[in-house]
Amino acid sequence: MKIRLFAVYFLLVFSLSLGFGSCSEDPNAVLINFIHYCLSGMWAPGDMGSSNIFTIAVGNNGVILKSDGTDTIHFFHCPSVTTQNLNGLRIQPTTYQPLVIAVGNNGTITRSSDIGETWISSSPITSANLYGVDLNNSYSYAVGDNGTILFGQNGGANWMLVTSGTTRNLKAVSISGIGGGVLVAVGEKGTILRTTDSGLNWSNVSLSDTTVNFYSITQRTRQNFYITNYLIAGSQGKIYKSTDNGVTWILKNSGTTNTLRSIFFSGNDSGAVSGDNGTVRMTTDAGETWFSDPYFNNVTGSITSISLMPRSARTFTAISNNTKLYVASEDTNLVIIGIKNISNAIPDKFILEQNFPNPFNPVTSIVFKVKQNSDVNIVIFDVNGREIETIVNNRFTTGTYSVDWNAANFSSGVYFYQMTAGNFKETRKMILTK
Repeated sequence: MKIRLFAVYFLLVFSLSLGFGSCSEDPNAVLINFIHYCLSGMWAPGDMGSSNIFTIAVGNNGVILKSDGTDTIHFFHCPSVTTQNLNGLRIQPTTYQPLVIAVGNNGTITRSSDIGETWISSSPITSANLYGVDLNNSYSYAVGDNGTILFGQNGGANWMLVTSGTTRNLKAVSISGIGGGVLVAVGEKGTILRTTDSGLNWSNVSLSDTTVNFYSITQRTRQNFYITNYLIAGSQGKIYKSTDNGVTWILKNSGTTNTLRSIFFSGNDSGAVSGDNGTVRMTTDAGETWFSDPYFNNVTGSITSISLMPRSARTFTAISNNTKLYVASEDTNLVIIGIKNISNAIPDKFILEQNFPNPFNPVTSIVFKVKQNSDVNIVIFDVNGREIETIVNNRFTTGTYSVDWNAANFSSGVYFYQMTAGNFKETRKMILTK
């Protein structure tokens, strides 16, 4: 089963450089069979060819993570020089070394011109929280609370406020694939704004229905640079489609009433939306009809971002519910849940707790405590002592963590899990019943 999904990105702003840093390995961004946990909630994939494939995630407290590699995905922490929550990011859809911009609360801006390796924090020109961003080779655009629209030049170094004509909160913006200076911005209470002069003047083409709030809009990617349709998604499960570059909008049946927070199309036909209560809906006919897939049955929470992570041998689907990142290969129908940091309090000793629930079917949670900064390894064995899966293999700071194991691909029976950390080693038994 091949799934062609992608993501929502977001944000940026202006001026004086305050500092920068480079990526370093994050001890809490743990490789678990391509599953990673971090305090992040928004993905932006980049693809500059098989020799330089990367993905960036941002989230609360200024967290910025970058993954690299071809099929072995490993995240590294990138200092963003801010402790403000980052609401999203955007990677320039180009084959050249792209600009990456992330922004968040209180007009926070941080940007990178070297595919996320180093970041520069800029002095904001607005106190509004910023949520949506898009950019091309010439200009950048950001939107946020109170009708804020920012117009940027010089690779996101210089910004100015643009009159939007509304005080409603704006959540997303997108540049048309046909060119001609056409953009669309969307937000709360059915707000839809449109420009045909590269963002200098905006016209209001909002819906008469003010009960719907829009959170996302389709954007160009390297794989889908010349988008021909706009689709927007929001509350009440509402999806609207425009085939005339945002002039008129037609309501489509999404098949759900859950709030939809992220939308992406990898081509003009194939796309996906995600939202509250673990909602993931897909389409293969340009958004005319939408369907679900049991592939995502194990996903829970508010899915704020859905993304495709291209790799050399396979493609991974990545989503986030603000506390966990899920990554699943297209050639398996298994979704595994990542690691969660429960507490940063220093335990008295290393501990491997009994899994819960036990017996289980098919997901169980394993809590472990790390007394001091250590390399931690947790391996699953079958009843014959054969190693069948490594679910934790990385360095951790002190604290208490939880990792979920999804045994959907394994048969009922007795299994063992063993934790090793320095001189500490402990093994426990668990029972899978189907």
